[in-house]
Amino acid sequence: MHNGTKDNRIRIVLFDEAVAFGGSVVVLAHLLNNLDRRTFQPLVVTSLDASSIQQLFRGEDILYWFRPRLDYSDRVRWMAHGPTRSELAKRLWAYLFSAAQSLANLPGHLAMYYKVWRAKPDIIHVNNGREGLLAARAFNVPLLFHFHGMSPGLIFGTYDTRFVAAAFVSISRFISEEAIKLGVPRDKIVDIPNPAPRVTISQARRLEWRRKYGIPDDADLLAHVGRLIRWKGQLEFLKAFRRIADDCPHAFVLIVGDDVEGFSTQYPQSLRALVEEAGLGQRVVFTGHVQDVLGLMSAADIVVHSSIEPEPFGLVITEAMAAGAAVVASRLGAPSEIVAHRVTGLLVDPADEKEFSAALAELVQNPARRRQLAEAGHRLALDRYSPESFARQIEDVYKTISARSERTR
Repeated sequence: MHNGTKDNRIRIVLFDEAVAFGGSVVVLAHLLNNLDRRTFQPLVVTSLDASSIQQLFRGEDILYWFRPRLDYSDRVRWMAHGPTRSELAKRLWAYLFSAAQSLANLPGHLAMYYKVWRAKPDIIHVNNGREGLLAARAFNVPLLFHFHGMSPGLIFGTYDTRFVAAAFVSISRFISEEAIKLGVPRDKIVDIPNPAPRVTISQARRLEWRRKYGIPDDADLLAHVGRLIRWKGQLEFLKAFRRIADDCPHAFVLIVGDDVEGFSTQYPQSLRALVEEAGLGQRVVFTGHVQDVLGLMSAADIVVHSSIEPEPFGLVITEAMAAGAAVVASRLGAPSEIVAHRVTGLLVDPADEKEFSAALAELVQNPARRRQLAEAGHRLALDRYSPESFARQIEDVYKTISARSERTR
């Protein structure tokens, strides 16, 4: 445990390099809100904007606010405007950005590392990003790495984490198996699914949200929640909805989210174009980013998840269940670990337009069936995905790492 002060709590520095509101920071907020502060002292290094920090975290928990001058979203845009024909030219283009990024962010990095060194953490918990890995290695602090997704870069970039990290937390069995394929020792991985929030559901709130977007009180309302990027599958959802629109005249759609990282405007434009071409402009509403997304989901009858690539977890699924909506979800990746098909929701292949549209029509046209699924999903969210249980499981990992560190001193 931390020495040198009267505070004997286990001191955790948590790194999250997300520059925009997303799943990893929501999960981090759940952890901090439910952490046993008599035993643990959390200190956060974050790159979020000021309004998101204020919404998600306590002021006293912020160790360092690092706003990089060049971040991963800048890298995506840089590479999109680089050479495309020559592999050598593309590599040189990438190296040029990396050099510029290192120089531009160096002052902030030095200040951040100094803050971490002064904090004298007992554990560094990397929730998102890689800067915390460097700090853990530089200051010889036990490392907990949180897998919110999986790619070789997470394991091998900067340095090989497989045998350096004290432990890994994985958000799903799907991600754990992907990590094991890349050589992460199975005995270092702890499967801890993301938590679902407690949501207050009220009819008055439900109607307030609907009226805000011009949705009739008695409409069958479907909501798709997620960043407007290709792999989230809004296009597949809208194609499936177009297929059932004439037979379900009381069905309306909310497309909730935006391209908050600014990678591209082409995809959002293609979604709007499809809606206009199908003559559905009066029944499909693009809300943009919504701060109280849980409140909005509580106004929906059905929440749709349609990722066309394997989903690491699918936080929107458990959030929708907690908000009392019936769920139609992609079966690709981890959602099949959450949703029991035809028991707590419906699983589909978003690329199969016929199957997808049939699932939507089944729930739109059968209110009793969707209420049955919504109630079963709500019970599941309360029982299996509570924020309190999530925090206790993370605390157990912290205690194991801390005890092991004490023995080796």
